[in-house]
Amino acid sequence: MILPGRYIGGALLAFAVLWTVSASPLAAHAGVTPRSAPVLSEIHAWTNEIYTRVAVYTGDEVSWQVGTLGANPSQSLPPRIFIDIRGAGIKSDILQHPVGVHNGLLRRVRAGRYSKDTVRVVIDLERSSTFRVFALPDPYRIIIDIDGEGVIPLPPGEAAQPPAGPAVPPSRPPETGAPAAPDAPPTPGIPPAAGMPTAPGSPAGTPSIYDAVPPAEPPAPAASPRRNRVHVMIDPGHGGKDPGATGPTGLQEKDVVLALGRMVRDRLSRYEGYEVRMTRDADVYIPLEERTAMANRGRSDVFVSLHINASRNRKAKGFSTFVFSRGASNMEDLELAARENGVPVARLKGVKFIIDDMFTGARKNESLRLAKTMNDAISRNVSMRYGEQENLGLKQAPFFVLVGARMTSVLVEASFISNQREEALLRDSAYLERIADGVVEAVRYYGQNGNFYRPEF
Repeated sequence: MILPGRYIGGALLAFAVLWTVSASPLAAHAGVTPRSAPVLSEIHAWTNEIYTRVAVYTGDEVSWQVGTLGANPSQSLPPRIFIDIRGAGIKSDILQHPVGVHNGLLRRVRAGRYSKDTVRVVIDLERSSTFRVFALPDPYRIIIDIDGEGVIPLPPGEAAQPPAGPAVPPSRPPETGAPAAPDAPPTPGIPPAAGMPTAPGSPAGTPSIYDAVPPAEPPAPAASPRRNRVHVMIDPGHGGKDPGATGPTGLQEKDVVLALGRMVRDRLSRYEGYEVRMTRDADVYIPLEERTAMANRGRSDVFVSLHINASRNRKAKGFSTFVFSRGASNMEDLELAARENGVPVARLKGVKFIIDDMFTGARKNESLRLAKTMNDAISRNVSMRYGEQENLGLKQAPFFVLVGARMTSVLVEASFISNQREEALLRDSAYLERIADGVVEAVRYYGQNGNFYRPEF
């Protein structure tokens, strides 16, 4: 459920309500109370001066409601958003240590026992803001996205200009990259499995990309005006304790997409006008909601989440690129979204979304255009060397990592790791390079022709 609203003069103006609405002015969510009481165990915040995402973790599903309180000058209280969580406990550390933000938008996030059976989380605001509240399962967490009203100013005398370069970039970037930094972390080595076929187009014994030492992420130029650059966030899916899908001979999705993400970053960074960052550059676990928050906090213009597909049908193959949607067109895509979200299909069916025009909905058309361009570019680049590829096309599904993304955002499923032949290809650095070239080509084309400059963030 997503409940968007705006705090103005002490009132909550709800743009949409889903599931259950209480008789009071508060929008309520009627959850299922588990046998053992859930506990408010963590509160995290990711922020810049005009955007903050707050995540409240309870582990198990809870019943909650959201509302607002006006400023109370006599008690030195600011305007507030609050979340009442019924039937939950709270860790003493949270009671004693509020989360300080102090970004000109929020002061802090605090929590306490409101009544015998209710824990209240309070977000102290510093100025008028819009916000949305929704919950994600497994583990259960309540997400609050808060946005200040205002425009990101350009430096005096600066005008927003698209990056230099041709409108349709070459499929392969110039070889002008800097040498790898000596302290860059190596990618885990993945030797070819015994008896595994050599990837077509690659001679036997060709070094694998997984054995290479990737270059470190280049620092962002300090003096470059933001609006003269395209900010791209590359999100290699999974990582750490979450391996993602595993192939027939043991290749893990998390390792493939990390190598692929580094290739995309290094290639795209060679072009003037692009600043590229990654949600992870090591084998670490990052929650889905934090990945989106990183892109929002960094004011990214484009968000590309990289994944490798899998299917019970071992013959399934090809490429597809997704945008966020409330549902999926078929059960296979719903199962894929459930796997990437880390939840059972039954749980995913129970999560309903309302996407308001202020956020993801406003970027839907641009995301659709980028996804189509990217999927076609990947298929074309790979086909040039490896023969005709299965282009599964543009698709839509409820991927949690795209919920709340405030920029053009897509999710790529590059090949099927469950298909033994494609698993072998995914061990081939040249194959991954072709996929990376397709991603870069699409982002550059979008950068030249897309509407990525936003008056408000």
